[in-house]
Amino acid sequence: MMQSKYNTGFLRHLDAAKRGDVVYIPNPYGRMKSVFNLMMARYILIVGATGSGKTSFADLTSILYPWTYLKKYPNLGIHWECVYFSLERKQMFKHAKWLSWLIYRDTGKQLDPDYLLGWTEKKISDDDYKLIRSYDQEMEQILEKVTMRDGKTNLAVIKTMIDKKAKELGVLFHTDGRNLYKDNITVGKLDKTQQTSIGVISYIEFEYNGQKYTLGEHDKLYIPHNPLTFVFIVLDGINLLGGKRELDDISLYLSNVRDIYGFSPVVVSQQNRAMGDPTRMKLHGADLSPQIEDVYQSSQMGFDADLILGLFDPLRYKAYDAEGKYIGYKLMTTSPTDTRSMTSPLGYSRFRSIHVLKNSFGRDGVVFGMKFLGECNHFSILPKAGDTAKLDEVYKDIRKNK
Repeated sequence: MMQSKYNTGFLRHLDAAKRGDVVYIPNPYGRMKSVFNLMMARYILIVGATGSGKTSFADLTSILYPWTYLKKYPNLGIHWECVYFSLERKQMFKHAKWLSWLIYRDTGKQLDPDYLLGWTEKKISDDDYKLIRSYDQEMEQILEKVTMRDGKTNLAVIKTMIDKKAKELGVLFHTDGRNLYKDNITVGKLDKTQQTSIGVISYIEFEYNGQKYTLGEHDKLYIPHNPLTFVFIVLDGINLLGGKRELDDISLYLSNVRDIYGFSPVVVSQQNRAMGDPTRMKLHGADLSPQIEDVYQSSQMGFDADLILGLFDPLRYKAYDAEGKYIGYKLMTTSPTDTRSMTSPLGYSRFRSIHVLKNSFGRDGVVFGMKFLGECNHFSILPKAGDTAKLDEVYKDIRKNK
């Protein structure tokens, strides 16, 4: 008798979870891990206005933190890679941003990408040059794990690169009404039948690498060489790929990538509506924080994504109260004697809020206050708004440009 998808899917996964075999990469942002962690087969959509830090958050979450975590715990047996489509920035600038974060991670020193690339009047010092070059090996190791394409692209190119990566990392079995195929080679026939409530169905039982599997008509099964394979597919600036039809097609394809290969798309999208848009104001009034309706042009992305995160800089849009606060955090001083502020002495906004707009596997409607150092690509979660003692320490660091 043909095994049900419940037996071969959920129950097998349940037994693995009971043994402690199911792994994930922990969410690096402290208490945010109670809402989501970094999993296989999760479609993450990150949306925000220009300057909100959405690309920095995507890079940190899907590349820099996983790399650092797996470097610290090499015995977990996890295989991690990233296929990256950088539609807004050249690879060289990406490399500079990631290097800037690595230096901050280890030394606390803030060397912004423009300085690393020589795009400022300040010349790179001998000491800084020596520090920068000390990361040559680590940067090469990271880039071995990241397949990147920059500039204009299209769905055909995206499909080609992702399908190539899937073929490198595993094997796809699929059936039609008669045969079983391994990739595109016939390896068996659907030689068994079963009477069901919807009629007679054909299926095949087969073994691969010591495991038994069952596939029915028009089924697909992707088996990675390493069962602990995490592949993040990052599309930075998806709104540059066309209008609604193109974005809908890409989102549908990414959903298939998630469902068939178990890869995790991470899509970075520009916010759809301007803050002063009349329709937006009619729906949400004075609330300027991100909404699901803000997803650029494509409602399909909002439907397909498992997790939607909205990034917001309330200082830019003056979305604070009379005391200079937003969701309990002090964004700016309102009196000469008040030194608490998320604004640096140089005038940089160090605050971003992250809004969990949709979460198919956990809580949504949650908002987190974050400290953001744009110069070095860094996000860190803030203490809860009511923890004044810990927040005062954060405000002190910001006054010191930390």
